[in-house]
Amino acid sequence: MNDVCSADDDTCKKPNLSGVGMIEKGKCSKTGVLLRFHHLPLLECAKECFITSQCTSINYRQNWKLCDLVMVDPDGNEIDADPSCIKSDITTWKKSLAGKCADYKCAKGKKCQLNAKDNELQCVDAYCKDLPPTSNAAIDEPFGLRRNLDTGNKYKCKNDYKMEGKPFAVCQSPGHWKVLFTCTKVVCSAHGYTYDEATNTCIKLVKTDGSTWMNAKSTCKKEGGDLVSISTMKKWNFIIRYLGENRKNVWIGLKDKKWMTGEDINSVFDNISQLNNFDPDYEKETDNTCGVIYRSPKPLQDANCNIQKYKWLLCELLIP
Repeated sequence: MNDVCSADDDTCKKPNLSGVGMIEKGKCSKTGVLLRFHHLPLLECAKECFITSQCTSINYRQNWKLCDLVMVDPDGNEIDADPSCIKSDITTWKKSLAGKCADYKCAKGKKCQLNAKDNELQCVDAYCKDLPPTSNAAIDEPFGLRRNLDTGNKYKCKNDYKMEGKPFAVCQSPGHWKVLFTCTKVVCSAHGYTYDEATNTCIKLVKTDGSTWMNAKSTCKKEGGDLVSISTMKKWNFIIRYLGENRKNVWIGLKDKKWMTGEDINSVFDNISQLNNFDPDYEKETDNTCGVIYRSPKPLQDANCNIQKYKWLLCELLIP
């Protein structure tokens, strides 16, 4: 109690307490943690809450003597079931625990403390006032984020993002965050895919022993994509460059003159397409509406979907 009581004030140092506050066993607030202290007795934990601005409750883990000072989260505190933890509203405790700081108000980010030189109360920096700007990342700490000064919190990037830098956000004195990483979108994360920034396209040429259009579509689906949809000439030109001069017949994501994205085929393809629901190898078949890129003056054509087999297919990963 020396930080909130004068050296000669024995009454302040030994407050008359009838017991601890109301306790909820097996619960902890995972969000809204302002400060976390190790090796702190329960009464000291409650005292720290009283003297720290915004603190409304405490988490306490007896096995580690681990104390969390918790504020009301504007989005609602996330409560975890935790058999090792107790949760307690600070209003159920005796305010005398706070000593001379009991009714002394400090601004956000600060706590009350007695100045030993002149026995005057003062507010000192205690924690970072706000949360760190950590876009596309999630906290990677066993008991959640805390805002202690000069303390780092470990983070991990969300799915489909990769970490660049060190995985920490540090609350630096006097209360400003320094984030040591960025999480950037992983483009074409699947093995073997090629990305074209101009068209935001992610494609991969796959070779098989021979596949119908339906099986080709299933192959792409297994990789998290689909047969490629080519809705613009800009994308068509990229794909032709990608396939190169030695391209073979390649299944693509066109059926009944619709792309897999649901778009109708554009009239800009009229000069390079021959879509006539006809396959010369299967003249008697009716389902001849599946798209192929041929090595031909009219490279965009349709073929039989269920019998005709080509070794090559072009998969696409859709990028938001």
